[in-house]
Amino acid sequence: MKKALLVALALIASVAQAEDKPAKNFIQLQYAYRDTIASDKADPNRQGVNFTFGTKVLENLTWDVNNQFRSENGQNGNEATRLETGLSYQYGVLKDVALYTRGAVGYKYTNGADHSYYSVEPGVKVQLTSPLAVKVGYRFRDSFSDSYLDQTNTLRLGAEYTLTENTAVTAGLDRSWKDSEFVGANAGYVVKF
Repeated sequence: MKKALLVALALIASVAQAEDKPAKNFIQLQYAYRDTIASDKADPNRQGVNFTFGTKVLENLTWDVNNQFRSENGQNGNEATRLETGLSYQYGVLKDVALYTRGAVGYKYTNGADHSYYSVEPGVKVQLTSPLAVKVGYRFRDSFSDSYLDQTNTLRLGAEYTLTENTAVTAGLDRSWKDSEFVGANAGYVVKF
């Protein structure tokens, strides 16, 4: 009986200690809409969802897996899905200012034009207030093969507002140009654990 009580107390103590540590993992669910600019008929307006799972590998290094699903607005019903994995490194330069870089590789599935791609995104993240952080970044993305027109340059603006210790809401704007020109908006919900 005493052994069982000691084991139970040890488990409770370890859970209590774990709750004091910052969350290591996160899940984000995001809605995204993009509006094609001008006469870019090869890439019509799309809307869809993103699902991301991430975990801190080291203090400043995060690994994530992202699945994006997009459906075209219009009659043809084309769809595109991206499955992507990436590493993000963040380095604090001032008390509330950090530089970040994310590198990723992925695979795009879309109506017979499936291909692999890579992306690099450097940026700056600023903690404006205790619950509010904003970031500005630039993403370069391109196919590994010259046979597919998937090169984009994207200016990204984002914000994260902390609701509780382990939940937050996000919002973002993207302006992309090159092989696909669009303005995109997204909103998401993050759970950290």
